[in-house]
Amino acid sequence: MAALLLQASAVGACEAGADAEISACWAVAAATADADLNRIWPDVVASARAADKGFGSTQRRARPSAAADLIAAERAWVLYRDKQCALEADYAQGGSLEAIISSQCVTDMTRQRIKQLRAIAVGFREG
Repeated sequence: MAALLLQASAVGACEAGADAEISACWAVAAATADADLNRIWPDVVASARAADKGFGSTQRRARPSAAADLIAAERAWVLYRDKQCALEADYAQGGSLEAIISSQCVTDMTRQRIKQLRAIAVGFREG
């Protein structure tokens, strides 16, 4: 809970100041979100690998691999996030808001992905 309050206050702090200050703040927020995602990633992969041990064949394939699917999905998600945020930043047309919009988008999408990955890990554990 304290981490959520700290995160909310940090994001709120990114709303005031000159464009350069706001941009720097959002860049830090994006880097922090990325670090948080990287911190939970090993646990998510471990839960997928543990689930793999219980998987049998399915109509879709002989030997499913949650870990392989998770890794492929994450690689695709990173590409999607980066392209989506570039698209959203295009609205600034190269102006001073471009970096702000991009970093804010990366932060928001990464925080959402962290929630998804945590839910995925729980689902694999509770299987």
